[in-house]
Formats: sequence, structure tokens, C-alpha cells
Amino acid sequence: MHWGQIKSLLILSFLILDIYLFMQFMDKKAEADIGVLEQQPSTIEEQLKAEEITFQDLPEQEYEEAFISVTQQIFREDELSSFKRNELQDTYLVDKNILMSALDDPLPIDAGANKDQLTEMFNSIVYYPEEYSFWSWNKDLNVLIFFQNKMDRPVYYNQNGIVLLFLNQKNEVTFYIQTMLGESKPIAEKRKLIKPIRAIETLYEANELYSGDNIKNVKIGFHTRVPFESGVQVFAPIWKVNVNNEKDYFVNAIEGFIFSTKEQEFLVEMIETVVEKIQTPWEENSRPGEMVHELEKRLENTSG
Repeated sequence: MHWGQIKSLLILSFLILDIYLFMQFMDKKAEADIGVLEQQPSTIEEQLKAEEITFQDLPEQEYEEAFISVTQQIFREDELSSFKRNELQDTYLVDKNILMSALDDPLPIDAGANKDQLTEMFNSIVYYPEEYSFWSWNKDLNVLIFFQNKMDRPVYYNQNGIVLLFLNQKNEVTFYIQTMLGESKPIAEKRKLIKPIRAIETLYEANELYSGDNIKNVKIGFHTRVPFESGVQVFAPIWKVNVNNEKDYFVNAIEGFIFSTKEQEFLVEMIETVVEKIQTPWEENSRPGEMVHELEKRLENTSG
């Protein structure tokens, strides 16, 4: 065999080998690509579906909100006296920013009253009722809770913007406590909020959601519980996520961290704060004295 033929045969052999190795490489690469695809994390929607965690239709639009600063409202007796409803109750000021008001006639509440009925009742007795909206009926303390709104958003669990209506054993409103937030203004430019599904994802990754949970609604509001020494508070926009109609979570809608509030503890703190601020030694058989006595009794029952 001539050297030229041998050279051609070797070149052909190496060419066939190169083609074979190239085909092997492509097969391995395809298998690796398939493996990578299989390892791609599933979407949050897929993860929730796998856990049978359901949620209602979520708003698709993008929201923009800003942090806001809010002052504390100082109540003035001359303004309060101008309300006609003042004739139906005895109102007392505590530390200028807390109202305690005893109704002349207890107001009966039906055990099955809905939100609209409770709101109508509320509007007929309290001062500045348009500032507040119904939140819940705490059965343990038998208190109706109304949160104040700012920028058309509810301010959740804040001692300085709330009305608590206290009911007796006959489910009659006998007196209430009211605080009110004053002027509010943005303190920074509006920023895009994380989408509701991202708030749900935050709860899921923090192991706050369990298999079979149902997310009832996701709404925008404001939340903070830390006042500044000046009396001014800063409120952050939040997503309120209700789970199973039982528990509410609050997710900072800009920074994404989670915080929750235990309603019972909040109410106890609120009542304790009011009692501590009462410096006037009202006589027990006086109307304000009776309200203070009732507050102290509820604190005792709660601690017991």
C-alpha cells in the first residue's frame, strides 16, 4: 500500500472518530440541558397549587404609595360641644388626645349585626365618624373595633387612631374610647409596591402558610406601632393578607418584611395606656369613674 493511501485512510479514520466524539458530546449536552430544565424552580403559583393553598383574584395593576407622617389630633372641648350627639352622652378628655364617652342610654346591638348595621350605629354616636371604618367585633373583651383611615387606606392597630365601643353583658354599647390621627403628608416620593402575589410568596417562604390554607383577601393599608417622641408617626404602606378568615398578616409593601399583631394583646395594651393616662382621681360612682372601673375590671378578667 502506498503512503498516500495510508495517509488518506488515517485522515478518514480520524474524521470518523471526530464525528463520533462530537455526537457523543451533543448527546451528553442535551441530557445536561434536560437536567437543568428539570431542576428549574417552579413558580409560586405552582407551589401554592401543589400545597392546595388557594387565593381569590388578585389585583393586577401596579400600585404606588409613599411613606406618610401623621400627627396626633388634639381634641378641643369647644369643638366637641358643637356636635348634636354631645347631648346624648357625657364626654371626658384624657390627656387632650383621648375621648372617653358614656352614653345616656345603652345602645343594643343585635348579635348577628352586619358591617353596614354596625357602621350605621357607629355613625350615630361617635365624633368624626367619617374618619373610621369597622374592623372587628372582639368577643373575648366584647368590644367593637373601628380603625381610622388615612389617604383612603385603613391604619391597622394603632393606638392613636382607633375607636373602641364597649358592650355590656346584654350586648349594649355603654361607653367608648376614641383617639384620632391628625394631619398627614407624604415624606418621600411614591414607590412601586410589591405585587400581592409577592406578599403571599413572602408568607409562604417564611412558613406562615400551610397546606389547605385559603387566602381570603389582600388589601393595601398602613401600619406602625412606634411613635416618635415628637408625637409624629411614620406609616408604611402594607399588604394585609387574611388567611382562612382567622388571621391577618401584614407585609411591608415596599421592603417586603412580615409583621403581625395579636389583637388581644393590642387591646389590653390600649386599655392599660388609657388607664395609666388618667391622672384625675374620679370618684367611683361618677360616670368617668364607672368607665375607669369597667376598664380595670376587663383587664382583671383578661389577665385571669
